[in-house]
Amino acid sequence: MQKGEVDAAERRALNLFDKWNDVTGFVPKFTGYYYEIQGCITDAVHCGIQQALKDFHELDSEKDEKENQHEKSTDNYDFNFNGWMCHK
Repeated sequence: MQKGEVDAAERRALNLFDKWNDVTGFVPKFTGYYYEIQGCITDAVHCGIQQALKDFHELDSEKDEKENQHEKSTDNYDFNFNGWMCHK
C-alpha cells in the first residue's frame, strides 16, 4: 500500500469519527480525549491494513506501552487483573 493510500484511509476514518462526534457531542473537539481517540482510530486503520496485507508490524503505540510497562512499579498496587492495576 502506498503512503498516500494509508493517509487517505486515516483521513476517511477520522472524518467518520468527526461526523459521528458532531452529532453525538461525545467528546469536545481539540481536547486531550479527542486526540487520544484520534490516535486509537489511526492505530485501528493501521491494524486493518496489516491484517488485509498479512504483514504484521508492531505499532509505535504498542512499543511505547511495552517500554512503559517495565518501568511501572507495582509497589503501590494490590493486584494486577488483566492488565488493570488496582491501587492499595
